[in-house]
Amino acid sequence: MKDQTSPAIPFFSPNRLEALTDGVFAIAMTLLVLGLDLPSLPEGAEGPEVTGALLELALPLAKYALSFFLLGAFWVLHVRQGHSILRVDQTFLWLGMGSLLLITLVPFSTSLVSDFPGKNASEAFFHLNILGISGLFALQWVHASRNRRLVSPDLPEEAIERDVRLNLVISVLAIMGLVTIPLGDFESNLLYFGAPFLFLLMRRFC
Repeated sequence: MKDQTSPAIPFFSPNRLEALTDGVFAIAMTLLVLGLDLPSLPEGAEGPEVTGALLELALPLAKYALSFFLLGAFWVLHVRQGHSILRVDQTFLWLGMGSLLLITLVPFSTSLVSDFPGKNASEAFFHLNILGISGLFALQWVHASRNRRLVSPDLPEEAIERDVRLNLVISVLAIMGLVTIPLGDFESNLLYFGAPFLFLLMRRFC
């Protein structure tokens, strides 16, 4: 008798993962602003008091802007990577779930730094959060592009190698951030703002 069991389907459409990922990015980027606490001021506070309270928000605001920028950079990489993905398999899906898990953690790790400024442990947690996201993004691309498993068979090898390097840019910056934590909060985070310039240089010359 012929076996009626249907074989497992190894590949899936990327559309549902893309929709889920876009939604998670939107929610995580929105939740970032909820980590900003309004300064407590007495009723009838004067200008100098208001100015002082706003200055106390300088670090949380800078961290909010940095985290929003990093999530935006990851979203751009996601769109760029997704443009070449024709199909996905279970490994790609689970790598995507891992990256989404860490993306939803960014508002928490951002608030952690704002609530405990100057603490090496909170800074290290933030950098490790970013390193984990970028590392999983890189693994997704390597998995998808190896032997053209999930990408177009016509995708040039140069484009594949360039995108591998682009995916690793923020990983390198996160590692440098971990190393420079003893120099201070500002210094260890300033490196991330170099990401757009590195992207442009690598796309032009690499």
